[in-house]
This record gives sequence, structure tokens and C-alpha cells, in this order.
Amino acid sequence: MIGKAREEKRTRPGVVQAALLASLAMAGWAHAGGARCWIDKGALVAPAAFGDIAGDFLIDLSAPTSALHVTRANEDGLEGEAATRDLVIAGRRLAGVTLPIVDLDARTAKFDTAINGVIGVDVLRRFIVEIDPAACRLRLLSSRPGLWRGGVRLAISTAGGRPLAPVRITDGVQVRTGHFAIDTADWPTTVGDARLSRPQIADCTSPVRLRAMEVGGRLFEQVPAVVQPQGGPAPGGTPPEEEARGAIGMAVWSQWRLRLDIRNGWLELAPPGRR
Repeated sequence: MIGKAREEKRTRPGVVQAALLASLAMAGWAHAGGARCWIDKGALVAPAAFGDIAGDFLIDLSAPTSALHVTRANEDGLEGEAATRDLVIAGRRLAGVTLPIVDLDARTAKFDTAINGVIGVDVLRRFIVEIDPAACRLRLLSSRPGLWRGGVRLAISTAGGRPLAPVRITDGVQVRTGHFAIDTADWPTTVGDARLSRPQIADCTSPVRLRAMEVGGRLFEQVPAVVQPQGGPAPGGTPPEEEARGAIGMAVWSQWRLRLDIRNGWLELAPPGRR
């Protein structure tokens, strides 16, 4: 499942120390009503603790279901298809959360540090999720805040358990409007059917670009993108939905501050905060 080098990376003393530091960082940010977060390999990452498992988790608003990495679960003596523990994230303690135990190597192998799991929509929909990438901050709000200065609030829909935002895209030939998933665990935007600035090459890291995209009245040009094959799985393991035209990645979302209220159906976007 994973190579010897990766196994050593997970088990060396520095990993234990990192988990302890992450736990202490969560305690400090809990008092401030949030958690530090960062973008690693294009994905949004934040510290969390699932029972005694403390460390880095992917924050993925396009994943309907949260999950615990099977390798990390086995290291903690957890076996079977799922485990139930208290989950602590961004100063919130959720009692008795059940996470499926799955193999996440396809998603986590690219990271330099161990990723313990994914926090998805099933957990995050309980709150208004506030993300400020520039200030490196994640907050989970229980009450509706006032509109950010200079912000815009968009109505969103849901499909397959995922929130979808209205977006207009062009590949330089066609202009299309549709609803796209909010993907905070991948850098490029995924489109179901579009022409890119150059041919996409399998297993090649050379950037390809979508001509332009409009989100919340703001224009983004030459957006990093990948084309999702018709009927194929989206990057990150997110299942395709007929209602979704693709998924907008962190290359776009990192240019905003975001507030997402999935239960009440709105997404607020504002200029980034100060670092």
C-alpha cells in the first residue's frame, strides 16, 4: 500500500512531535474561535483530532463524506470499516462522530507530512464554514454573521451531498454557465467538457489553463485546470454528478475569503484579509 520510505516518514519521532504540536495549536486556536490552516500541494489543510489521532487533515468542501486514512487508523489499533470517536476541529468538539476507514494513499501520497484523513461536508455542514487563506484561518460559526465589507453573497445548490456554486466559464470558444462543486482539496479547476490552452498530458505536471472564469462577479483568467473525462471520476475521488459541471479548485478560492452555509444555501465571497 505504501513504500518503506513513506512508512518511515509516518513512524519517526518527528511525526509524534508534530501531532503533539498540532494538538497544542488546536487548543490555542480553540480559545480564539478558530484554527490555523494552510495550503499544501494546492490543498487546504488544518489540524484536527479524532480521538487520540491528532494531526493534519484535508478540509474538502467537495467531499460528501469525511474519512480516516486506514494506515493511520491501523497505527492507532483501529480496524474495521469505520470508527467512532469525538472529533475536535477549529475549537469545536463533536461527540461520537463516525468516520469510514478507507485507503487514502491516492490522495495523500503527494504530501510531505502524514495526512490523517479528510474532513468533508457531512461534518462541516453543521456550521457556517469561514475560510481566510491569506490569514491562514479556519472558523466554524454557529450563528449567521453580518456581510463582510465588500463581500457578495451567492445562492448555492447541492447535489450528491456537495454544495455547488454558480460559475460562468469560457474556453475561448464557448461561454457556459453552470454549477460547480467547491473543491478545497485540489489546486486546479476540474471541467467536464472544455478546451484548454494546451493539450492535457497524462501524468504531466505542466500547467494547463482554462481561458477565463467568472465567480461572484470577479473575472479570473488563465485558470489552472484539468478536463474530467466524460463519466470518469473527478480528481480527489469525488464522484461526478449530472448537476455539477465540474469543481472549482483552490487556485480560485485562495483569492477570496469564504463563508459557506450549506444548510441555508449561500456562499459569501470577499476580498482576502490581511496576512
